[in-house]
Amino acid sequence: MGLSMPYRAGLLPLLLAAVMLTAACGVRSKVIVTSEPSGATVTMNGVHLGETPLEHPFTWFWYYDFIATKEGHHPVGERHRFRAPVWLWPGVDLVAEMMPFYVPSTKRVHLELEPIDPRPRPDFAGVERVGG
Repeated sequence: MGLSMPYRAGLLPLLLAAVMLTAACGVRSKVIVTSEPSGATVTMNGVHLGETPLEHPFTWFWYYDFIATKEGHHPVGERHRFRAPVWLWPGVDLVAEMMPFYVPSTKRVHLELEPIDPRPRPDFAGVERVGG
């Protein structure tokens, strides 16, 4: 004895939903950090990431504090706000998370480090000012 036609028609959407939920890959967010000069040690919100250039996954679209250090250079710190792409807005994000492939979201951060001047600073303590 077979299933009736209305019952079969109602079974198809349930089957498709089950397949989409089990095959979903979702959104993969990552940040690519570069620096000038390369090889700087980077932390993101106090967590050591490694040396530039590097890639690191992140979860939340919000503010991140980056600090880069390298011997012979002044450390640099910057705050970057990662804004959510359109496919992660409420409502649309449900569809993006259920796609059967990864939806990439890549943010880029570039940090410029200034070299430390190795020359000693002049001492003007005993010099009189000329003309005034």
